[in-house]
Amino acid sequence: MSVNSLGYVNGKNPIAQSFFISEPHGLFLTKIGLYFKSTFTATADTQIPVSLHIRPMRDGVPVDTQIVPGSVVYKSFNQVNTSNDASAETQFVFDEPIYLSPFTDFAMCIYAESPEYEIWISQLDETILNSASATVNRNPSVGSLFYSQNGATFTAEQTQDLKFKLYRAKFNTGAPALANISNASLPKECLQRNPIKTVSGSGSVDVLFPNHGLQENDVISLSGAEAIGGYTADSINGDHTITAVDLSGYRFSMNTTADSDAIGGGDNVKSTKNIPYSVIYSNISKLIPPETNMTFGFRGTKGKSLAGSIQSLYDKETIFAPMVPGKTLYANEPYLVCSDSIADNEIAVGAKSLDIQASMISRNDFISPMIDLQRCSMTLVNNLIDNQDSATSVGFNIPLNFVNETNPSSGSQGAKHITRAITLQASAVGLKVCLTAHRPSAADFKVYFRTSEAGGEDINKKPFTLVEKEQQIPSDENPTVYRQYNYLIGGPGGNLQAFTQFQLKVVMTSTNSAKVPILRDLRAIALST
Repeated sequence: MSVNSLGYVNGKNPIAQSFFISEPHGLFLTKIGLYFKSTFTATADTQIPVSLHIRPMRDGVPVDTQIVPGSVVYKSFNQVNTSNDASAETQFVFDEPIYLSPFTDFAMCIYAESPEYEIWISQLDETILNSASATVNRNPSVGSLFYSQNGATFTAEQTQDLKFKLYRAKFNTGAPALANISNASLPKECLQRNPIKTVSGSGSVDVLFPNHGLQENDVISLSGAEAIGGYTADSINGDHTITAVDLSGYRFSMNTTADSDAIGGGDNVKSTKNIPYSVIYSNISKLIPPETNMTFGFRGTKGKSLAGSIQSLYDKETIFAPMVPGKTLYANEPYLVCSDSIADNEIAVGAKSLDIQASMISRNDFISPMIDLQRCSMTLVNNLIDNQDSATSVGFNIPLNFVNETNPSSGSQGAKHITRAITLQASAVGLKVCLTAHRPSAADFKVYFRTSEAGGEDINKKPFTLVEKEQQIPSDENPTVYRQYNYLIGGPGGNLQAFTQFQLKVVMTSTNSAKVPILRDLRAIALST
């Protein structure tokens, strides 16, 4: 027999058919086949679809507030196959296989806001279609048919069952299957207001863009900039080749010189970018049923530290390094997620710069490991550190605008810690500074100080002075090893001019942004006369 209108009353009444998953490890459902008798007459509204979704069961009835994610499928009337003998199947195919837990009841709910749809069911003791005398003499053991009066409350009809087919995925159980996940395309980044600087008589243009990840000779694209320094908007916007970089931004050259010193560009300047990183944390939502397994590997593209060598820049690795989602991976050198244009130029056309590979295997063709691609993300951390000098030399970088760290109010080094000014109750003539640090061979740090006497010049206007270490301490590549560093400012007897205020600054440097000094337990003792 058939059911008219799918139980339709006021557009809110689906019918539901329960079924039971008997497989001991569950299965992945790919589609459901239903059998319709009719859809619409010539005069009916043919824009109304029929939908199917799956709900969990609770206390023997479909749960009215839950739908299995990914199980909703719509069919327009002309996609529905009909027949008078229940032979025509309409397949509701899910966008992705849906995992259903073992030894669990579920319900498929069929719904349409129209009384025109008619679907085939069986009725106990009713004559079987195309049979003269045979009748339906038992209910199948798969479940029950439910009707709803309000879309939330379901009533079981013990003598009826829906005609349907369940289709499950059958997985290969031989060699592992590989799935690659690559980085998304990087959009241009909108920069802070007025990020462009010109200098009268110079063709060099500076762009303020912290942590841009770009390198010398990269070709970048600007958009949204306004006219500045005698340059038109059209000449500023477009592609440019970078001539210098630091942690604050980058520089490129124009074909003509600026006619004024200017800072501008407007509110909508956008620039190409890379994402530099050396610490990787992957968050991958996955399902690994029994009799299956899944392992992961990471493959990145080499970056360059500002003060480091350039030999491996934009080299993409060919081998995947093992990684465990949910655990932090520390790289030994910097990496980059590249913009599409830079990846096309430096790696290969259409290539991506970061790949995660999942190796999946199953010993049971009913089940497989699964990754939820909508819930995959990467947290990438970059250390903002360099090793500056005012002139070209090995192991150093020249910033766009060099300022020595002795300067009272600034200093262009990228990584530093400045204490607050400490006020003493009595005058002192020396300082004992101690700190504990992990220092790789590529990294170092320097300690600076400044003092001010009572009634003297504001300490914030006084320059810093570099302090020499009491002794040379060896470096350590083992990240768990920390050593104590001591500084005696003013010597054993204290030869500084008497002061009542002091302030410390620790400047950290590295030629490898993945290997940085780590400081803790900074202590200072003021030495009295």
